[in-house]
Amino acid sequence: MRVQEYSLLAEQYLRHLRRAEYAYIAGLSDALPAEPIFDQFSSLFTRAVVLDRLRHRRDREGRYLAEFAVHSYLERNLAPATEAIASAEHACRVECRGDTLTFWEARRQFIGEASRSRRLSLAQALTACIASHNSLRAERLVRQHALARELAFPGYRELCEELCGYSLRALSDETMAFLEDSQATYESLLARRLEAAGIPRHQATNADVQWLVLGPRHEQLMSREALLPAAEKTLAALGVSLAGQRAIHLDLEQRPHKHDRPHCIPVSVPDEIRIVASPRGGCVDFLSFFHELGHAQHAAHTHPRLPCAYRLMGDDAVSEAFAFLFQALVLEEQWLREVIGAQQELSDLLEAGRLLDLWYVRRYAGKLAYELELHAAASDPTALASRYSQLLSKAVAVPVPPEHYLFDLDDAFYSSRYLRGWMLEAALREGLRQRFGPVWFNRVEAGEWLRSLWARGKELDAQELAGEVGSILDTAPLRRRLLGEA
Repeated sequence: MRVQEYSLLAEQYLRHLRRAEYAYIAGLSDALPAEPIFDQFSSLFTRAVVLDRLRHRRDREGRYLAEFAVHSYLERNLAPATEAIASAEHACRVECRGDTLTFWEARRQFIGEASRSRRLSLAQALTACIASHNSLRAERLVRQHALARELAFPGYRELCEELCGYSLRALSDETMAFLEDSQATYESLLARRLEAAGIPRHQATNADVQWLVLGPRHEQLMSREALLPAAEKTLAALGVSLAGQRAIHLDLEQRPHKHDRPHCIPVSVPDEIRIVASPRGGCVDFLSFFHELGHAQHAAHTHPRLPCAYRLMGDDAVSEAFAFLFQALVLEEQWLREVIGAQQELSDLLEAGRLLDLWYVRRYAGKLAYELELHAAASDPTALASRYSQLLSKAVAVPVPPEHYLFDLDDAFYSSRYLRGWMLEAALREGLRQRFGPVWFNRVEAGEWLRSLWARGKELDAQELAGEVGSILDTAPLRRRLLGEA
């Protein structure tokens, strides 16, 4: 199949699949019906076609198409297992003190539950629900590795590493060094925040820390009603009208089966971008919404004439970097004062935000290290439950339940995209400050510069884009931002 024909079919397939994903994530559909979509575009997923794409990786477009082809082939063959897991989660009911909740309702309530006893009860019930589906996840993982070998790769890690074009082990080594070097700063911040919340440090659980960093805070300053006006004002200062972006569709309604965290779903880039969220108000609500807003701006400003491979494929760390850039605005003191009119002392909020950033980066450093070990032992993934708990407990400095060892897992080592995205975001932020000053988000010229980068879609990978802005892709800018290193 020629590149042009393959690209056209791939774009049509992604449009259909992402519309189905939107319906499922938004709580409009009981299941994710991927199987009929895979059947409709079955010519994309034959082993012969995938191997042909692997043979044509001589240029950038060919590499991106090959990576898409391989991971789509895996998704196609894993679809029954994926749908079984999604159906099990959808059917799961969480019982907590007389209340019966859907799995996703319980997840939302658990994060925002101020009552510690109820929060711990919800966490325990959710863990039991997750554990009941782990056999399905283990079967899927074993099948995933068998498929990698069927495509003549030694294993799943080797498949992902060869296709993404960077060393997962080297990235893990660098980010684990960051984890070690940030340990004292993180533990000190965590202890102060736990004490302020009235939670004894020696009794703190993973549920407590998740509530501490992800639960609703500062709801008066960042109310649900203030969210959209803040987004509109932020974009307007950069020369973008959110209301005028017909491609961006906001789904902010509350539904019982709607997923607990926001999503940006690029159905058709740059013509149809959907943001799904359930705003409750508070700092984390703003952070997560602005993260998806960053994804949406990148997608909506991608040049429509770029090849499909540069609009819909490529290095997702690039889009994550733009998402993190917008997310980080919510914890800029000047942004808080100018955009949402904060007049009070903000040191408490800014300290909480620093803890959140450290928690995220450290957690994902631990996840990547764990995933490398898990995928090296996929013939018996159950043996890695205790190792998951060990690595993640060190990363977040409280005990993490081993039952989450397969639930807390994304395909294709996506944790590496997040980590590279944080590195690139820190480099972009430094570039913006150097060019346009510390209040760059109030400069139309900064918006023009960002749009020039967004227009290129994902043609460049994260390392190349860092070079374009005069930096290199490593943890140095991240260390300067979070640890104050010179």
